Amino acid sequence: MKKPLLIALIALPGLAIAATQIPFFKPYTKPIQQAIQSKQLNVAQIQKQTDLEKLKLTLKCIGCDFRGANLSGLDLSRVDLREANLAGANLQRTRLTNGQLSNANLTKANLKEANLQGADLTGANLKQANLKQAHMMHVTLSKADLRYAKLELAELRAANLADSKLDKAHLHQTSLYGAILIRANLAIADLRAADLRYANFLNANLKGANLSNAQMEFAIMPNGSTYQGTTPY
Repeated sequence: MKKPLLIALIALPGLAIAATQIPFFKPYTKPIQQAIQSKQLNVAQIQKQTDLEKLKLTLKCIGCDFRGANLSGLDLSRVDLREANLAGANLQRTRLTNGQLSNANLTKANLKEANLQGADLTGANLKQANLKQAHMMHVTLSKADLRYAKLELAELRAANLADSKLDKAHLHQTSLYGAILIRANLAIADLRAADLRYANFLNANLKGANLSNAQMEFAIMPNGSTYQGTTPY
């Protein structure tokens, strides 16, 4: 095949894919497919870089693909990343205060020591995310998926975690003071030495949860009763 024809086929992916089905083109199928794949990969890389620059300039990139991206240490206060794909992204020590991240995919993302104070993560997927020592005071995590998430020593004071999935989450020494956990699933969660004072667990699932040494003064229990402590804050 002459080179101009091969280039033409690559430039027109639909035509190239159809051409690979014709017997005459069979010997050239592999190089054509490799060229198409390479082109698509380059386009994806260029798009991701473009989205990253857009994010830094405008703090808005709804539904953008930042899988595995390195956004550590950036100041993204008031960012709009609704429905964005941040799976596996590095957001360590990133400032996301008052950000909009509802329905974002943060599966296995690194948010260690990140500042998410006041952020909206309604319906976000944070399964297996690293949120150790994260600042999440007044954060909204209603209906969020936090299964297996690492939240040790995180600050979740007055956070809204209603209807969230926290089963098997790591909440050792986490502050959930005054947090809303109505209907939350905390089955088999590790809540050892957690600060649960004044937290609302109404209709929550605490089956199998480890509450050893947890502070629970005046917390509302799943059945609506109040845990009577002796040292009110």
